[in-house]
Amino acid sequence: MKGRPTGHLDWVVLLTTASLIAGCASATPTLPASTASPSAPAAGMSGVGSLPVESPTATSTSAAGPTLTPAAHTATPPTTAGPTPVPTVQPTATATATSGATATPRPTSCPAAQIYVVAAGDTFSAIARRHGVTVEALLASNPQIGDADRIAVGDRITISPVYLGTLGGANSSARDVNDLGQVVGWANTATGYLAHAFLWQDGTMTDLGTLGGIGSTAMAINNRGQVAGYSTTPSGALHPFLWQDGTMTDLGTLGGTETIGLAINERGQIAGYGETASGQHAFLWQDGVMIDLGTLGGTASQAFGINDLGQVVGQSFTALGQHAFLWQDGTMTDLGTFGGTASQALDINDRGQVVGLVDDSSGRSSGAFVSQDGAMTDLGKLGGTTSLAYAVNNYGQVVGWASIEAEPSDDARAYLWQAGATTDLGALGGAWTQAYAINDCGQVAGSSGAAPNDDHAILWATSVN
Repeated sequence: MKGRPTGHLDWVVLLTTASLIAGCASATPTLPASTASPSAPAAGMSGVGSLPVESPTATSTSAAGPTLTPAAHTATPPTTAGPTPVPTVQPTATATATSGATATPRPTSCPAAQIYVVAAGDTFSAIARRHGVTVEALLASNPQIGDADRIAVGDRITISPVYLGTLGGANSSARDVNDLGQVVGWANTATGYLAHAFLWQDGTMTDLGTLGGIGSTAMAINNRGQVAGYSTTPSGALHPFLWQDGTMTDLGTLGGTETIGLAINERGQIAGYGETASGQHAFLWQDGVMIDLGTLGGTASQAFGINDLGQVVGQSFTALGQHAFLWQDGTMTDLGTFGGTASQALDINDRGQVVGLVDDSSGRSSGAFVSQDGAMTDLGKLGGTTSLAYAVNNYGQVVGWASIEAEPSDDARAYLWQAGATTDLGALGGAWTQAYAINDCGQVAGSSGAAPNDDHAILWATSVN
């Protein structure tokens, strides 16, 4: 499923179950055996990911990159539980779910990066080609290399990004990474274009299964290894799930047929949105109860991020348009705009820094922003015509993507923004890239591809200042 719905600030609005199923009739490409490592990404594959993904995927038609060395996927069947009853949903827009919350300490150690030691005769560009990445990607992850033409035998080069592979199919996308280096997202299986949620760790990709339906997507993971996402059920409805210790649990709904889980914090609180009798509403799930967070006065709201203090961010319709919000202790606060009618908050860290995108006053172009203590700072278009800030870690590092084309999904480039400086994270073989998450170790999860319907889950390594 590619492209985005109409409207600049509808990038993260999920597609319906009907559109999800409609994309599954494409011809099936030749797939590797289920017990073998997945083949290197190939340009031009169609029918990616039967489950909707809440953001656009670029459609750059640049040439495919060199052969990659993907991570092997596990052949062990996942342990999957069917829909599990939860306590009766009790919506209330004024509920308090944050008392006693404390921020999680930063990691004392971080996962080791993949290192290459320069040998006699090596060149920087040859090392990049050998590992299927671009020179700019290697430079972005190796700030100690001042000149790519001047490397010496024995120099240690961090290889970034790393391709994570698939579950036997053609495509995959990494959506989040925790401080242990565990990555979650979706990947096609060997049975065709249906996507399943995955957990990747130390070179192995594990299928997390579904809630009894045809597909699933993992959107977030905390440092306890708890995974949040959404899955189809046997009836075809979309339900949020919590996966833990091999079991996927259905979290229920707000009363409608489609409910989406998108974010999780260290307390196991999950944020997302779902259908209600009065429209689509943001929710906070905790200890078996799903709390309706209400709106900013309009008919709909969606939650996209949550921090360890239980603060939730997202977007809501208001009398003036579609605005970013911050919800805390039963109160939803409008974060405003830059003079336009639309803004969207996508993530929040434990320092209360909020990131997202906001339309300009013309309503024709969107740009990334950081907001803290009521002040919204415009990060600009980051060298493109449109930009989006997707995630922020506790060091204030921001990742997302920018586009130099008229359409936000064309020729997207993943970036890292910190202390006023922006770095292009680079790609697999010079293709488009999108960054979705960054942990406190500076690892960035995202996707790269060379053509429409060409998604490949990747993990970048960056330095934390």
